[in-house]
Order: sequence, then structure tokens, then C-alpha cells
Amino acid sequence: MRKNIILSLIVLTLVAFSGCGSSETQEADGSSNASNELTIAALHVDGFLETAAAKFEEMHEGRYKVTIVKTGDFTSYAQIINTALMSGMGEDIIMASHLAWQRLADAGRLVDLNGKIDLPPGTFYQNILDAYLYNSGRYVVPLSFNIWAFRLNEDVTTTINPNRFTLEDVIALAYAYPDLDLIHSPMGMSATILAHRIFELYFDEFIDLPNRTANVDNEKFINLLEDIQSIADKLTPTTWGIGTQVIAETIFHNMVHTIDGIVDTTGYNIITNSQGEGLVTARSHMAINANSQNQELAARFLQFLLSYDMQSSPEMLATPVNRNAAVTNSRALLESQRVAGFMPEGVDFDTNLTVFNSLADRLTIAETSDPFIGDFVRTEMTRFFDGEVTAEQAARNLQARLTTYLNE
Repeated sequence: MRKNIILSLIVLTLVAFSGCGSSETQEADGSSNASNELTIAALHVDGFLETAAAKFEEMHEGRYKVTIVKTGDFTSYAQIINTALMSGMGEDIIMASHLAWQRLADAGRLVDLNGKIDLPPGTFYQNILDAYLYNSGRYVVPLSFNIWAFRLNEDVTTTINPNRFTLEDVIALAYAYPDLDLIHSPMGMSATILAHRIFELYFDEFIDLPNRTANVDNEKFINLLEDIQSIADKLTPTTWGIGTQVIAETIFHNMVHTIDGIVDTTGYNIITNSQGEGLVTARSHMAINANSQNQELAARFLQFLLSYDMQSSPEMLATPVNRNAAVTNSRALLESQRVAGFMPEGVDFDTNLTVFNSLADRLTIAETSDPFIGDFVRTEMTRFFDGEVTAEQAARNLQARLTTYLNE
């Protein structure tokens, strides 16, 4: 059952080697060796992609067919896609979620979308799109995003800089208010999850993807583990507002989902690095296969996915990267909640929009989607927090695992 929602805006079986189209036909734009079938490799097939495929076919009066291919599951998707792309095969468009797409870009397997799709200034949350630039190339484009956030107790909101809330700030507040109901959020946060989020905020200091080197066997990483261990007993399980819950995930699907109903959105914040930069969690970021013979058609389809028409569709279940579509979706959700009797009088749309944008505009660091790096980091962190290894051992173990992987 869906949880009550508050306005906030504070609210792709691989058909192996089938992509790139099957029949070589002449495309309407004159390009040769192109197929009239556009194929999309997807980890999951959702209503948004299905609707987009149908609308795109209708727009072009049936001249093109868009086929979405569900490719494996969470454990096999990356291996299947990597094998296909590195073999010169694969679908035209690839859902890049849960892929080490930077390595694929380095290997020349993805198309640089710069100059191939149009991103008019002011139309999108440009900082979120630009967070996924890699070596100045735009190899993936996110369609939507979520924010990891929490709501601070009103008694401490005046003691922090709302635009800069770092790990040091979290620790200081946890000790300054040991008995205070400090954080309001639907979910709890384990030491490993918190440490991994901080690791991502400083990812480039720990891992150099272009040069394939790791730098975790050092004082900064060791201090990260030890600092979070010092407040581990102050982290709460998945409960609401009990004890000193340092941080939790609030998923923004245009609205804030809460457990206890309608809440005010003021006081929401995110953890940043020392420069005040936050971590963006993109949803369904898409790439074009460099092996595809349908690159121009694929680019047009991605442009359509970014259009106001598609981004504002009811099937978009996370916050659209298109700013105007985000506002439209949120107003529609607000009205549906009001009609259903969930929205009390006095909820101010513009105030919530301002709060949300103040958080969204600070998201400039992309959360890595490499499933192997993420697993290595979380595994070694968990072993430390479980008392199996020291921080120094965890750092050495992770350094060895990352070095081996990055040099494969």
C-alpha cells in the first residue's frame, strides 16, 4: 500500500547479439545500413519506456518499431551487456544503470552524446545531467533522479549551514544532542550505508577511473571508517524518528513519501562534501551503443525521452530531469492527493518547490553505477564494522581488490 505522500518536489533474456537492428533498410533521414527497428536493452521494462516506445512509433506513423529487450536480472545484466558490447554486438540503446559505463566509454563502446542531443539552457536540472560527464564526454544521460535526504529536528536547524552539512557536521551534532530525536526520515541508516555514501562524495580522491588506479590504503579512508564507527551506536534501524538517527534515505518521486503522513518540508537537508556538493542518484540513465547502425535514430529517441511530453507523463515515477515536467507532475500529484483527502489545507506548492530545488541544484557528484566497485567497497566496510578486520586491514584488502579489478 502506498504511503501517504506530500508535495515536495523535495518532489531496459538478452536476445544475444541481436541489437544494432536486423534488416538493413534506408532510414528516412538518408543514412545507410540503418534498420527500421530500434532496440533497447533494459534491466527492467517499465511503463515509462513502454509508453515512450508506443508514442514514438505513432509519431513516425509506424515507420519505426521500438523493441525493449529485458536483459537478464540484477546479477547477470552487467555481464551480459559487457560481453555483447565488447564483442561488437548489443542493442542500439543501453540502459546504463548498474553498468560500469565509464569502462565501456574508455573502450570506445558508447557514443559521446555531445552534439547529438539538444539540452537547451534552463530546460533541465543541468547540474544533474552534467554530473554524468566523463572526460568531458556525455556517454550517458539520466532521465530522472532521486535525492537522499533527511529532515533535521527544528531545535538544531539554526546551528548548521544549510548549504554545507558534512560528515564532520553529522558527528558533531550526534554528540552534541545524544538524546535528541535529531533526524526525521522513513528509513534508518547502517554504518556501512553511511560510510559508502561519504565514500561516493569523495570518489575521485579514492579512485581514478581514467587511469585505473585506487587510493584507499591511506589515512583519509581509514579515518572515514573510524569516524563513522565512533557514531555507529547512534545510528538507528529502520524506524521513524527514534534516538539519534544520523541520516536516512528519503526517496523523492516528485513527492516525499513519509510514514506518519503529511509533514512540513522545511528543514530537509543532504550530506555534502567539504565544498557543499551533494550526491545525485540518477534513475534509468541511457547510453547509445557505438556498434549501432541506428545511432541517429537512437539519438532522436533519447531526445524524445527528455522531452516535456514524455517527462511529464504519469508513468514517470521519479523526479524528471526536465524542470518544467517536474513542476507539472508535482502539481498533478498534489491535486490527486487533495482529491483523495490526504493533503491538508495550507500546503504551499511554491515553498516546497523552492526547498526541493535548493537541494537538487547542489547535486553535482554522480553516484557510481559500477556494480563491482560498489560491492567491493560495501563488503570491506561491512567486515570492518562487524569487527572482522581493523580499519587498516580493510583499507589494504580494498586496495588489493580494486587494483586487480581496475587493471583487468
